[in-house]
Amino acid sequence: MLVGIAAGGTTPYVWGALQYAQSIHAATAMICCVQMAPPLPVAVDHMIRLLVGPEVLTGSTRLKAGTATKLVLNMITTTVMVQRGKAWGNLMVDVKATNAKLRDRATRILTKQCALDRKAAFELLDQAQGQVKVALVMHKLELSYEQALEQLRNSEGHLRPLLGDPVC
Repeated sequence: MLVGIAAGGTTPYVWGALQYAQSIHAATAMICCVQMAPPLPVAVDHMIRLLVGPEVLTGSTRLKAGTATKLVLNMITTTVMVQRGKAWGNLMVDVKATNAKLRDRATRILTKQCALDRKAAFELLDQAQGQVKVALVMHKLELSYEQALEQLRNSEGHLRPLLGDPVC
């Protein structure tokens, strides 16, 4: 899928990219901040019009148009993350803890969801090769690393069918 973004709807390379995407049978969407009169330069599958009105500073689309576009992109990417099984409840769990910040975040998730102290959570995370989803499945279903991976493959990477809802 290709999502084109042009606040004023006139950026030619955005329309060119959408045209190319269609030529390879990719789904297409266009985000713009104006009402565009038909015909569009390229017919798109999804047109997202963010009618924010004129900018306070003419020509500076980073103000209202940029903010509205960022909000919509956040909604789209969050929805995709949830649908792809990257989130469990309100937790981003498809994380591989490869640095100190991510290890700390992963450990906080494991301490709460598995009722573990920090030391045990770190040990579980290490047994799961730094993968939060695998660690959760290993602990809650009392499985080995390989068994947890198999269960996740069977559930297409989604935790809810395996574990239900997370602890709030």
